[in-house]
Amino acid sequence: MAAHAAAAPNRVTGFENLLASTGQSAAKEAASAPPGPLDWGLALGISTADFAARAFTCDAASLKNVRCFIRETVSEWDLGSLADDLTTVVNELTSNAVLHALVAGAGSKAWVGMARAGDTVVCAVADPSPAPPSRRRPAHLADSGRGLLIVDALCDKWGYAASEASGKTVWARICLTDSVK
Repeated sequence: MAAHAAAAPNRVTGFENLLASTGQSAAKEAASAPPGPLDWGLALGISTADFAARAFTCDAASLKNVRCFIRETVSEWDLGSLADDLTTVVNELTSNAVLHALVAGAGSKAWVGMARAGDTVVCAVADPSPAPPSRRRPAHLADSGRGLLIVDALCDKWGYAASEASGKTVWARICLTDSVK
């Protein structure tokens, strides 16, 4: 599995090898049908008690449930001041998975996970498409094409890990500020 990163050149504290050090099949397993959130976290090498994951599909209700899931998780972790940014980042990543990776009506699904370790929160979306995410330069009045630009603006670093077989995991890291801790 090759890892790719974008945005700020800061090092990832506590999550340096979150996606890059996993086995080649981890992203494929996570995107297909992991047995449960804790198993998916272990497959990605996440060893923190603050980990939550959920499957989603192309269905609009499924995406609404993901947004509620992120807000509930952030609230449980007492990070309410980050709720808007984390929800926006995850919404953009899951929307990209729906638009570019999932097939409507085919029962395909993807996974969203969120982990917190120390002062870092990592959101990850695993989907079945091997195509890497790409930033666009949308026209001034375009209705779409700004998702990764928004992710880039709201997080400290983002990237993806592609499986050699198929699928990928797109992740975004947000470091907490002293005022949020």
